[in-house]
Amino acid sequence: MSLFKTGDRVSVLYLSTAQATCLAYNRYVVEVEPDPEYGQRVWVEMPADCAAGPLLRVHSHPDFIDLMEADPLAAQTPGHLEANLNWHDSMTLPGSTAPSWPDGRNGEVVGIALTARERAVHAAHVVAYVAALNESDPATCARWVAADRAAATEAAR
Repeated sequence: MSLFKTGDRVSVLYLSTAQATCLAYNRYVVEVEPDPEYGQRVWVEMPADCAAGPLLRVHSHPDFIDLMEADPLAAQTPGHLEANLNWHDSMTLPGSTAPSWPDGRNGEVVGIALTARERAVHAAHVVAYVAALNESDPATCARWVAADRAAATEAAR
């Protein structure tokens, strides 16, 4: 069983108001507290369609929540690889920030600017994830690379 901490990036099962049960990737742990039965209660920031609202409380059980990069690259599904790839790619951009909740789940989110070094580390992860996605699902990888190039071309205009 994973132990979670504030700021962890997770995937979480939730009830959507639009699509029933959903799995959300790249969500952040806002706060954690002990739970006698499951070890931890975890609050996660959620998409707008979450029936529980902007924060979801889940027990730290693998049926509900997991660290995004808990599995080795070779064991991740193409969808999981692509979600991790998208996140790392977004963190390479100038001005990218990582969220923080200095006042816990009842406080506001604060974006912490990434340094050039941190963005470079994310860029190395992008390379590894592109290779893993190409190995796992070449068609999805080709589609991702084409979309990324199109976005870069558009941004350069």
